[in-house]
Amino acid sequence: MRDLPNLDFVRSVAVISVVVEHTLLALRVDQIGPFPVQYFGVLGVLVFFVLTALVLMWSLERKPHTLDFYIRRWFRIYPLAILSIVAALIFHAPTSGTITNYFQYQHPHLRDVVVQMALVQDLIFVNRPTIGVLWTLPYEVQMYLLLPVLFFFVQKNFSTKPLLVLWIFLLLLVRHVPADGHNFGVAMGYFLPGVMAYIGFGRWKPNLPAWLLPVFLLVLWLMFLPRFDFHKGWGFCLIFALGLPFFKQIKSEIVLAPSRQIAKYSYGIYLMHSFAIVIGMYLFRGHSLAVRLAAELVPLVVLPILAYHLVEHPMIRLGARLAARAEKKYEQRELKYFRKLPAA
Repeated sequence: MRDLPNLDFVRSVAVISVVVEHTLLALRVDQIGPFPVQYFGVLGVLVFFVLTALVLMWSLERKPHTLDFYIRRWFRIYPLAILSIVAALIFHAPTSGTITNYFQYQHPHLRDVVVQMALVQDLIFVNRPTIGVLWTLPYEVQMYLLLPVLFFFVQKNFSTKPLLVLWIFLLLLVRHVPADGHNFGVAMGYFLPGVMAYIGFGRWKPNLPAWLLPVFLLVLWLMFLPRFDFHKGWGFCLIFALGLPFFKQIKSEIVLAPSRQIAKYSYGIYLMHSFAIVIGMYLFRGHSLAVRLAAELVPLVVLPILAYHLVEHPMIRLGARLAARAEKKYEQRELKYFRKLPAA
């Protein structure tokens, strides 16, 4: 994968926006001026969707083997997601709340637990969700099924035009789906722009100064927040994805050093920040705001680091080894097959 510091910066902005949104909701702050707090972090999630498609296209470019891709992605996503569900169940963590009632624990049925661990809760309705932020992961998993197909299509037609036509066609198909209806049909419009960004990085020359990138992100948030819904999120993703390749890379270490660290632990931050908020805002309720924020910040730093080094990174390495082994066996079977074919 290419070394693009801008992606670390954008990823860090995205995950911070999610943490800020949920912290404010836990404090019962749901509106700041004309901006609804509940969508502040959702825009960050949409940025993650675009970046996922973009980065995985580069991953497939480096190693265009579908079996290898699926094995690696399973070990990248599932172990930490399953661990977070188990932790919430063991500690009865109130991490399944809503916008109006943030801290809730609902003891789930076994069926609901299995559905959530399989990350198919958008396909099979869950009566009692365990961790609210898990709603995004099924879309990622389902997009993995399509990304190799899109990759091989793009390799034959390296142009944004057919993808833009597909994007518009899908937008017309889902326009009657409820704006906040969670389903993969709506989510596809968030991932496709990431594939367009992949083409853009390959074809377009970056000519905008790096310092404009934060301004670009700020303007996007301000544009889409006041009247956001999940259909408008398509436009947000498209503008973000098509604009990203035009920015030169950030070189300031003052910006990049923290961005790299936040981006490195971003998946753990995303899954573990709900627990940090429970510790700071729920267990320390009644204390001053400063104490509650400090009590949230400590586990917000510690938990993702522990999760990365004890679970996430070891599972990524295990997935890489298993993928390499599976690929080797596949190549050996192919070789045996071709050896058995009669000579021309």
